Amino acid sequence: MEVYEIAYLFLGLATLVAAGTIINYSRKRSAATSDPDIKAAFRPLYLFAIGLVIFGIGAVLTFLVLGDWLTVFSADSFVYQYNPYLNQYYLFYTFTLIELFFLSIAAGIILRQRLIMLFMIVMIFLAFILAFDSILIVEDMRSSNVAELYINFGNILSVLILFANAVLFSWIAYDTKRSTSLALGYAMIVQVLFVPRLYALLPVEIIIGISILALMGPAMIAFAFLRPDQKISGELIGYGASFALPVILIISLVTTGAIADLQVVIIAIFGAIAVMFAAGTASYTYGRWRETKAIPTALLMIIFGSFAVGQAVGMFANIGVFTTVTGVYFDLIASSFALIVFTVVAFLAAGYRTSASIPVIIYIPTIILIAQRYPDPVSVAFLTYWYLGLTVMALFFLPVILFSITWRRMKKAGAAGRSRPLGMALGLLIYILIRFPLLLLEFPYLDPGYGLVAAAFVVFWLSITGRLER
Repeated sequence: MEVYEIAYLFLGLATLVAAGTIINYSRKRSAATSDPDIKAAFRPLYLFAIGLVIFGIGAVLTFLVLGDWLTVFSADSFVYQYNPYLNQYYLFYTFTLIELFFLSIAAGIILRQRLIMLFMIVMIFLAFILAFDSILIVEDMRSSNVAELYINFGNILSVLILFANAVLFSWIAYDTKRSTSLALGYAMIVQVLFVPRLYALLPVEIIIGISILALMGPAMIAFAFLRPDQKISGELIGYGASFALPVILIISLVTTGAIADLQVVIIAIFGAIAVMFAAGTASYTYGRWRETKAIPTALLMIIFGSFAVGQAVGMFANIGVFTTVTGVYFDLIASSFALIVFTVVAFLAAGYRTSASIPVIIYIPTIILIAQRYPDPVSVAFLTYWYLGLTVMALFFLPVILFSITWRRMKKAGAAGRSRPLGMALGLLIYILIRFPLLLLEFPYLDPGYGLVAAAFVVFWLSITGRLER
């Protein structure tokens, strides 16, 4: 099975969870008031949640059909034999139309426009008739351009209705500045991208990207309705990515055949956890930066964003999704960049503002020289400029020393929050000692360093969020 085919399972399950958070939120908020008008305001959310439940069930069933665990048409039917799209995606198509029925009613209630609601329902009914007629045509004629035209036109109608709902909730998000509406609008937009017919036209890299974007939708809904007071920000997108990236990494194990190797699976699971914590920390620091506008906080956001992307791309390459050497070089550049920025943050935190630019000045020419050795193995590139590489690696240890000094000073003074610099020092030490020595070695499949650094990112998360204090 392909990555996007397995993604239907996770998309369906995540959508069911997202629907549950909407229902739970609406139930609690409506129960907290006796005003009938306020209670009525939650009806569109209930309808939206029902639509998501329908879509989630349809996505899970589609995964079962794609895996040959469930059949819609009999094996001797012409649809089964001659039309793979109808055979594999008719359930998804139908359940999406049922979802759109509930979304259209919700949109009509919000806009207080019955005419728009009725128009959408008529379009949905027309899309269903087109698909049903295409089945009859295929059963009668085996293959037909008319049947293909009906299928494509039905897909266009469903995409237009999805897009209309996406525009509605995006407009509500713009008007109210509420993250819940933004998440709902985003989920509808990525459903448009997840239309199956697109996959026949796109390369695998773009398909993986679309799968990640689609999986972010239900995750963003869940996070938004669990924290409905948060404002619209990139923090929500980051939390969505912290769910989607690890899921796609695990799915890639199946599609590349690496799932048969227990050692690789264990490394990948812990590596995916590392990506999740890195992306989550980047999102958390972005949210804090929006409140404080502090430069060190913005730098932390960049650091953990680089860590997350480097780790994810490196793992994708190691398990064979694309060229290994390209992914390893990308990971080297992203992770070393994150560490050199960490050095700058440590200098700023220690009060050495005038010296903060020195590590960057040393790092930039070094990484350019090493990157020019591509596509040679990273170990060869590093050994060619070992004197510069060791100098930069020595710089990576400076923040460990500076954060440790800061922790000792705060401990002596009895200052609150002293666990933060301690956690930063420990996390950095774990990451540097594990990641870079293993990155320079060549492994037959998946670098174990990707899994081992999960410990470092857990420490970072606990430190930056203040949970290490508790």
